[in-house]
Amino acid sequence: MALAPGPALAHVKWFEDPGRFPLRTDLIASDRTLIFLLASLASLAILYAVQRLAGDPHWPRLGFLRTMAIGAPALLAVQAGISLIQAAVQPSLFAPDLHLDLNAFGLGVAAVMVVVAFSLITGVADWVGAIALLLLVALAFVLVPLLDALSQLFWAGIAVFILIVGRPAITVGYLRPWFAHRHLAWSARAVAALRIITGISIVAPALDEKIWNPAIGAAFLASHPEFNFMRTFLGQVWFTDDLFVLAAGVAEGVIGVLLISGLLTRLVIIGMWVPFNITVPFLPPTELLGHLPIFGIMYVLLVHSSGIAPGESIERQTAPGTPDLGDRFGREGLTPGEQAA
Repeated sequence: MALAPGPALAHVKWFEDPGRFPLRTDLIASDRTLIFLLASLASLAILYAVQRLAGDPHWPRLGFLRTMAIGAPALLAVQAGISLIQAAVQPSLFAPDLHLDLNAFGLGVAAVMVVVAFSLITGVADWVGAIALLLLVALAFVLVPLLDALSQLFWAGIAVFILIVGRPAITVGYLRPWFAHRHLAWSARAVAALRIITGISIVAPALDEKIWNPAIGAAFLASHPEFNFMRTFLGQVWFTDDLFVLAAGVAEGVIGVLLISGLLTRLVIIGMWVPFNITVPFLPPTELLGHLPIFGIMYVLLVHSSGIAPGESIERQTAPGTPDLGDRFGREGLTPGEQAA
């Protein structure tokens, strides 16, 4: 089930009318939910055992990740800004299915999104943009159904990350002066918040669009039959569209649960890289533009893992031969005794 549904990890509500397929509340207490819970528990147990064997929650520690980490905050902010602009011109609130009316209110919200995007892309008043982004996420919980709002919750994770680290930061070791007095702790918190909130936003569409709403997943597969590659390309006629939708939802939901857990986050990101990218060549540009923030989050979590735990020695993400400016910046304002500690 974990290997089969890779190509179906798309937001089907972006390509099907969600109004035609209401959520099946009768499926909340069903065998579909039980399968998801059992798969999550089994995956957590396996990953916990692997982490114990590896003896390192940040395994694998690959040397080139240090170089990749340089500029990761800017990459995340820019990709998020591009996606915001794409949504604003629709206009929609974050996602194509969350339409905004063409009136003063809708256009006003779209204008705020453009301003936030400008802030994230340029770094100008990025902390103001991050706060405005948090307010937009709060607005989503007022305007749209709960699970739709939760599926966009990762924007709050991006906002918290930018608010703590800052768009101009070279790495998470460079924090705003407000947080620099405890840079190790706040670096960990920024990455952990991004990871946990993103995990929640991945579980939500798995439930809303697949596990508890198989009809909309089936409608998507009726328009894109090649996505059920088990049947189309491998000749497994027993693997029905409903089974494929369930498998896709379980796999997607398990990925979210594993991200929330913080177990071997780098391994989880490596495992989800292909499923979350393979849909891009087969769907309209909306798929790529809408998922740019998720791709940016995956990049940050790959290079920084689950977050550098307070008291742990931080892996300085600097290029070979360059001075460790992150450490110098983080220690400014500390007493000699605090620096020694």
